[in-house]
Amino acid sequence: MSETRFTELAEAFGSDLAKWPAPERDAARSLLSEQPGLEAVLNEWANLDAALAGFLNEAELPSVPVAKPSIAFDLRGLFSALWPFGGLWQPAAGLVAASAAGFIVGISLTDLPADTATVFDDQLTIVERALGAETLEINQ
Repeated sequence: MSETRFTELAEAFGSDLAKWPAPERDAARSLLSEQPGLEAVLNEWANLDAALAGFLNEAELPSVPVAKPSIAFDLRGLFSALWPFGGLWQPAAGLVAASAAGFIVGISLTDLPADTATVFDDQLTIVERALGAETLEINQ
């Protein structure tokens, strides 16, 4: 084991060699006995371990309740999630009202002479007026 690997393991697992991965422990102990200067690395991480242990006292941690999924299928809940705007009748009624208003306005604005024009002439006049062309009405 190298000093770099020893430092990496100390950063990752802290100063307690018992918490290090099993294959690395023996090599770390032998390197530590050969180079006592590495105790400073462990001491540096021991301070952090002590500070974290004070924050993470397991007796003080609150228990988190686990939510259990409901097995029943809630169609009303699914519909309200997909359509959060209230009842479905409101937009349907608005669509019907807009369609009726458009139909009434469309019928009241047609001023084609019924007795002089044929169906083809009616359609041609409607298209010409829609395109903004000047039309000539022929009275027979």
